[in-house]
Amino acid sequence: MSQIFGWVPADGADGRAVVAGMAAALRVDACQRIGTWTAPGMAIGVIEPPALAGETDDREPAASADGRFLLWMAGEAHVSADAALPLADTAASRTQAFRRALLDRWLQAGVSAVRALDGEYQIAVWDARDRVLSLLNDRFGGLPWYWSQSSSGVAFAGGVRGVLMAPGVSQAPDLDALREAATFGGFRLADRTNVASVRMVAGATVQSIRPGARTTSRYWTWTDIAPVPARDVRELVPEVDARWRHAVERRMTERARYGQTLSGGLDSRAILAAAAPGRRWTAITYGVPGCDDEAYAARAAAAAGASWEFAPLYAGDWLHARGAHIQPTDGLIELGDLMHLESLPRQRARFEVHLSGYIGDAVSGSTFAAVASPEDVLQNIPYYGASISLAYDVALARVRELAAALGGAPARYALFEHKLPQSTNRWTAAWRPWLRVRKPFVDYAFFDFCQGLPTSARLEGNLHERWLRASYPGCFASIPNQKTGVPILTPRWRVQAARLIRGARARLIPYVPAAVRPAPRIRNYTDNDGVWRQPGTVDALTSTILKAESLAMGVFGRDRLSALMARWVATAAAPAQVIGALYVFEMYHAGLGGHLQGARRTAEAASPQPAALSPGRPS
Repeated sequence: MSQIFGWVPADGADGRAVVAGMAAALRVDACQRIGTWTAPGMAIGVIEPPALAGETDDREPAASADGRFLLWMAGEAHVSADAALPLADTAASRTQAFRRALLDRWLQAGVSAVRALDGEYQIAVWDARDRVLSLLNDRFGGLPWYWSQSSSGVAFAGGVRGVLMAPGVSQAPDLDALREAATFGGFRLADRTNVASVRMVAGATVQSIRPGARTTSRYWTWTDIAPVPARDVRELVPEVDARWRHAVERRMTERARYGQTLSGGLDSRAILAAAAPGRRWTAITYGVPGCDDEAYAARAAAAAGASWEFAPLYAGDWLHARGAHIQPTDGLIELGDLMHLESLPRQRARFEVHLSGYIGDAVSGSTFAAVASPEDVLQNIPYYGASISLAYDVALARVRELAAALGGAPARYALFEHKLPQSTNRWTAAWRPWLRVRKPFVDYAFFDFCQGLPTSARLEGNLHERWLRASYPGCFASIPNQKTGVPILTPRWRVQAARLIRGARARLIPYVPAAVRPAPRIRNYTDNDGVWRQPGTVDALTSTILKAESLAMGVFGRDRLSALMARWVATAAAPAQVIGALYVFEMYHAGLGGHLQGARRTAEAASPQPAALSPGRPS
């Protein structure tokens, strides 16, 4: 993925070996472009995916005229609302000229220059005279960032494994993170990772690092979203669509092969409807063969004139294929969500830029719109209440802390802050070593407008559905939504009738001759309860989770953990996400030491060494 990584030693020691080790640990494919540099008091590196057509291979930092300040940038921006920092298109944000303009603006206006910059990126500014490194990320933390501080210095990287290559950073597991993952749908809350010494960085964060010290601040908060006056929903539709089209167009400015993963729901279909017509476009749908997503996505792709293909989940040795991604994703994606990586080989072969839309209904639709209290937040994280989960009152107290930290912003933003970065950013980041991933639903202008509207517009007004059906009838008027099995804006009585018919048909199937029996609908595109509980997979999962030396055994105890696994095997009563989180946690820590040792050997054998940045040297 695109990222900046580095090391600020407490004693000013040479950091070239450290940053070389970080690069080796973070690299997952030879196609990634890496540059590393050292200066007295700091070592830093940048990783980027393969260059697009016409893009120069330039990762060098921009320098101020006097050479005192240097600026690196990873990722990309799509538009700047700062008139003093013009940005022609996305490609321009990856140039030396833009980095120089951004540095000039930073020296004039400070963090305001970044506040107005819409995209997914990481920025580092080095003050060679005062030896202060400023690190900034985009508003939503689209590119994951992690950090740790030891007595030897401060380390930061886009992967936990990179941070662990720094001196003095312990790889001891965070057992509280395991408790949280078993409680909150496989997710850790706030800034936890699976390693006690390494923490996540929230979006819109400024980190100031100097030898032996690190301070942080936020340059944007959820209270900065301005209220939008209430209007008739019918009047809002054209404005929402105009903002949406701009968001999509800003993310498609280069000559490249574009595509997406396409479900049977609405969010990815909204991207398809706006982006695919008249363009070369590839849509890939994954799921259980014969599922509703397959049928509905195929129809939508045909309506938009897109090339479409289906990628069946659980094909071949799927458990091994998912497990191969555990170390590269730092064990932060539970086994169920690792399904999103099964289609990665197809994506790499079909397109270079992926437009992703997995949180659309949370931005412009009804999802989370009714969340108004910590109790609502807990329900939507979700809280499963498994036998090994934290007690409800303990879990609720944890969530109350997160809601209180919003500073008066609506409680729903606790989900945007703590769930969505893990439920979407982590596995889309796993695509980024090979693909540019762009997310039009988090376009600042689109996001702020939709979230600034009264919640009634998204709930009672059905803004999301009205907008999509009115603006893109070919993709939405007659093609069902996977959630309901009928097209959007279908009258409620017809939705209920469809559910009754589906239920009645399912009950009647055993009494209908096989020759005329209708094929049962497969509503869910996954089948974890069925596939995971097949004998070979059960053996692999249980032998890992219940082995005598497992970390989970030490946390939850043999009796509780064995009872949980027995109930799951027998009845699927335990949530699959809990089983998946336990398995990944064990596999991650079992393989972590070997992964880091292999990276050290690679770094020792690699060349060339990081480039030296002497004070006063212009780039």
